[in-house]
Amino acid sequence: MSSMNGKRITVAVLVAAGLLSPVPAGAQVRHEEPAGLRQALDATVAAGAPGILARIDDDRGTWIGTSGTADLDTRKPVPREARFRVASVTKSMVAATVLQLVQEGRLSLDEPIGDRLPGQIDGGDQITVRALLNHTGGLATYDNAAEFADPEQYGKRTYTPQRLIDEAERLPQPERGRFAYSNTGYILLGLLVEKVTGHKLSGELDRRIFRPAGMTRSYLPATWDGIRGPHATGYHLPTGADPGQPGALRPITRLNPSFAWAAYGVVSDARDLNRFYQALFSGRLVSQNLLTQMRTGVATPQAPIFPRYGLGLEAVGLTCGEMWGATGSIPGYETFSFADATGKRRMTLSVNVHRNDPAVARMLLAAVDALNRYFCGEPYKLPGGAAKSR
Repeated sequence: MSSMNGKRITVAVLVAAGLLSPVPAGAQVRHEEPAGLRQALDATVAAGAPGILARIDDDRGTWIGTSGTADLDTRKPVPREARFRVASVTKSMVAATVLQLVQEGRLSLDEPIGDRLPGQIDGGDQITVRALLNHTGGLATYDNAAEFADPEQYGKRTYTPQRLIDEAERLPQPERGRFAYSNTGYILLGLLVEKVTGHKLSGELDRRIFRPAGMTRSYLPATWDGIRGPHATGYHLPTGADPGQPGALRPITRLNPSFAWAAYGVVSDARDLNRFYQALFSGRLVSQNLLTQMRTGVATPQAPIFPRYGLGLEAVGLTCGEMWGATGSIPGYETFSFADATGKRRMTLSVNVHRNDPAVARMLLAAVDALNRYFCGEPYKLPGGAAKSR
């Protein structure tokens, strides 16, 4: 998992059991509740999440569960069809769009970004498209700049992609060739898609990803600060605030998402994210050869929990092996969305808070436990001495 604004999140509780047969056209077949999943969702809330939503989709049906609340004032439950800002799960969608252009012969993974976007970034003649996709391009992430310290301030401003790139170039740059999570790289990839296609990124995502995958509740906003449809109130913990104090979590549902754009700006829901990874991993969006490259990952500092990052895809290391998908974190929301190798088994979790304090580790591990209980059928355990080291 990355520590940037562009990443992270958790899970939910309840609803279900009993297969319905026969099933009316368009009706959901209800999936039995996986053992221990309710406790994992409740543990996420107990660790500091206001509320959590979990959705499972596989050949046994659909299971949706929630725990906690959608709003700390009204205490309303989290909507079962809640929309949310998916944050860095956006990167999987942008990566799939780039790879479609590669598949069409309009791009090469190993061409320098400077060939298509001359002068857009220093050293662009030495940074390949592949390096941007897997965060080895040696680019600082712009959201580490002081400009982005307070989301209640920067969330009211409008940013151009070039302004975000300029902020990144003023920061110390990481070593090229090694993994260093960078939202800046995906801003460049968004510009690359627009340059090659001649169309807005939002339109290309809709045409190439959302519509083919049946993602009817998904969109990439430009500057509009709201969320369409049912949603939970999003919260954040200001830097230095004591999470144990009443009122420490501040609502931040409405914000101008121009700071996130191609890096972590998409709004969606759990159903659509599960549909996305089903379409991607079944080979409907990109070829199997390119999908293999997407899941060929470089080592990350988040091992063993999130050990590898590929081309817009992240691995989660569960007790029964690795699953691929992505995590996301943005002021207001955190997301986990993963699937098995075929895309037949999918699970998405959304929690309506973004926190960076040390205590958040318990919340995140509870979310990973929820994933593990579904995919592996047992509680999550950190491998070897990892628990002590963390």
